Amino acid sequence: MTPTAVRSRTLTLVFTDLADSTALKARRGDQAVGELIQRHRSIVRRLASECDGRIIDWAGDGCFLTFETPSAAVMFSLLLQRAHLETPDLPALRTGIHIGEVSEWPADGDATPRVEGLAVDLAARIASLAHPQQILMSAAVADSARQRIDTGAFRELLRWEAHGRYVLKGFEEPLELREAGFEDLALFAAPIATEKAWPASSLRSARPIHRKAQAVAAGSIVLVALLVYLGWPLGSELRDGPADVPDFDGRPAIAVLPFDNLSPNPDQAFFADGLAEDLITRLASWRAFPVIARNSSFQYRGGDLDLKRVGAELGARYLVEGSVRRVGDRIRVTAQLIDASSAEHVWAKNYDRAVGDVFSLQDEIGSTIAASLVGDLTRAEGERARQQGTESLEAWSLYQLGLQHAARYTARDADEAVRLFERALELDPYFSTAQARLAMAKWMSAPGEGHAATDEEVSAALEAARRAVELDPRDPVAHAALASAYLTAGDPTSAIDAARKAVDLNPSMPEAWIWLGWAQVLAGDPEACIAATERARELDPQGAMVWIHDSLALANWEAGHYEAALEEGRRLVALHPEYLTGHLYVAMSAVSLGRIDEARAAIAAGRRARPDLSIELMQNYLVVSRPAIDARRNAALRKAGLH
Repeated sequence: MTPTAVRSRTLTLVFTDLADSTALKARRGDQAVGELIQRHRSIVRRLASECDGRIIDWAGDGCFLTFETPSAAVMFSLLLQRAHLETPDLPALRTGIHIGEVSEWPADGDATPRVEGLAVDLAARIASLAHPQQILMSAAVADSARQRIDTGAFRELLRWEAHGRYVLKGFEEPLELREAGFEDLALFAAPIATEKAWPASSLRSARPIHRKAQAVAAGSIVLVALLVYLGWPLGSELRDGPADVPDFDGRPAIAVLPFDNLSPNPDQAFFADGLAEDLITRLASWRAFPVIARNSSFQYRGGDLDLKRVGAELGARYLVEGSVRRVGDRIRVTAQLIDASSAEHVWAKNYDRAVGDVFSLQDEIGSTIAASLVGDLTRAEGERARQQGTESLEAWSLYQLGLQHAARYTARDADEAVRLFERALELDPYFSTAQARLAMAKWMSAPGEGHAATDEEVSAALEAARRAVELDPRDPVAHAALASAYLTAGDPTSAIDAARKAVDLNPSMPEAWIWLGWAQVLAGDPEACIAATERARELDPQGAMVWIHDSLALANWEAGHYEAALEEGRRLVALHPEYLTGHLYVAMSAVSLGRIDEARAAIAAGRRARPDLSIELMQNYLVVSRPAIDARRNAALRKAGLH
């Protein structure tokens, strides 16, 4: 072969393989899986021919193909995905697609060329990030294919999803990843984060590591491995694990270990594994905490584990472990969060439920555990940051400290939260969640102030929140911040859309449900607000109770549930006496129940906390004008003695 035989051309490259085929062999045997692979290859050959693709190479259950156009590559991948989902026994697929310039060597006497180049490596790396049943691709592929694929050719609804930018080890520029799939068939989950690829904005910043530091680190690893191989007695520091656990650019990782099945029936292990896997998915959707992949954490199954060593080996500061016991028609789930650096318990809780629908039960328990874990983990990280002193904190710790101040609902704390979030963004400009919290802290962390936002403040709120979404389109906190900004602008309809996106991205996030409820009540749907806010309370009964009582008090009053509104208003006053609206909700509800003396006493208490209390302050707080509701509310407040 001569050098002139090589030609450069732009191709769309597809890598696809079967998920968990090794585990399948262990369960079914090599012969049975070999037959499945042959069936898979037959489908690949047929669909590749139909879509004008070329099979370049087979590698066990994996296949490398090229296509002339992105639309043909995506069409092939969609048809292959559907064929696997509709064919009994065939495992789910992982697929990665990229487009780029490659070098092509025609093979002597063979119609299949050899294709090499950086684009090939990128396509393979994208495939490695895909979950089972997922088609991932670079943005260039999606942008081209989306314009040319005839969606009418499918009986299912075709959906496209953006997953944000990912940093790939060895590549300087982050790569934006997209997903295509059929609604109700595809996964639509954030790509798997590993040491070779991680979200550019959520897990850690894409800061290059100095080559000398890389060489030193690599040399240290080789030296330790050699000493272990030779049986050299290592010191206690290496035997017992480090004093602290590695993290991701200052952000602590969390690993979910397989839950123990304590049921008399060993077949119940499926529920224990399913619950732990569901927790991994739910925790990953929070985006703030890196979550160790299942394939790594599930290797630590059973036995008396050295949790410090497990944390060190996984690179996780926090570990989640638990157990499942089923007796008759009852299931008890125990879960606990452990600080791996000290092996101390941060949080533990039991859940007792009737079996009923097992999958609904798994969803209920998984979502509740995830919300509780993140709430306590955030509080633990905030306390850790507080003890360090702010001058030496990295971006993550500054962010955690800012959360503590933002949750106190005072003007002074709001200003301090803004300062801390801004400092965090100076250190990590791609920290989307800090950007989102900054947007909320500036305009929403002191809601009791009652001052109407200026046009400049509204524009700044929207700009800050949109920047957070731009940094990471799959960060639910960013969309929640956008919802709050739309409410500041007096646009509850857009706020509902943004809040629903946050809920879709993370159904276990109480704050997303709170913002959805608040937008719904201001849009004139108090019953929907009650349902959404109660969901937030179920997820985190010890969490943002100020917001929960606030939403429920207003929504119940507007819906005519005056006793419930009065009770929520009282709870709000007891929890935060200086909070503007608590006293007003008590007054409005008491008037509606005919308890005028109690209503006037509530207004008097409110004036002691806020001498300039007025109907205008109430309207400024609510932002949105609703003539009929406002008139009814203002009449009740005037009857209570407020003007």
